Amino acid sequence: MRNLVLALLAFVLCASAAWNLKAVNRSWKVIERHFRPEFVGEEPQLREVSGLEELPADLRQRIPAKGKVILVDFRLPSSKKRLWLIKNRKIRLHCRVAHGKNSGEVWATKFSNEQQSFKSCLGVFTTGKAYVGEKGLSMKLHGLEKGINDNAYDRGIVFHGGKYVSKAFILRNGRIGRSHGCFVTEPQCNAQIIRTCAYGTKVIVVGHRSIRI
Repeated sequence: MRNLVLALLAFVLCASAAWNLKAVNRSWKVIERHFRPEFVGEEPQLREVSGLEELPADLRQRIPAKGKVILVDFRLPSSKKRLWLIKNRKIRLHCRVAHGKNSGEVWATKFSNEQQSFKSCLGVFTTGKAYVGEKGLSMKLHGLEKGINDNAYDRGIVFHGGKYVSKAFILRNGRIGRSHGCFVTEPQCNAQIIRTCAYGTKVIVVGHRSIRI
């Protein structure tokens, strides 16, 4: 009898584990399909070279010896590639990123931590969960600097993709499009960033703090 009870218990536990695994897999199906090329465009090829000499010296100094970090330099115009995804001191991705519409036109010159400012914010963040929302595949952000960016999560400042971040948009307008404060990249780059960096990657954003508003 004891052996029969143990066998039944093992069967129930295995069945429960299998059901939970299926439930988890189902919950990720919606997100996973946004990682596929037919939804996000051709996936960019990762650059397995160091290339760190192209970064400003103050950003190079903040790259860890191991692990991942996202660097954003809002001192550059929006027509330039100003986001770097670094892993183990190698550039894995280099792309354009939009700033908030009230931060400036081509150049981001005004920054804010306030609700409804539609401005970008500076400082150090950590990435949160990946999800599919109003803007498609997105990733939460948590600001780590009080008074600088600690309202980012409540402001809804996230990573997401946008078609207005493209060479074609630059040719028509002289700059890429602007966001409400979110970090918007080309959809295929956004997918790669989120796939690589969701849940706990440091994001360092620099700009001209002296004119932060």
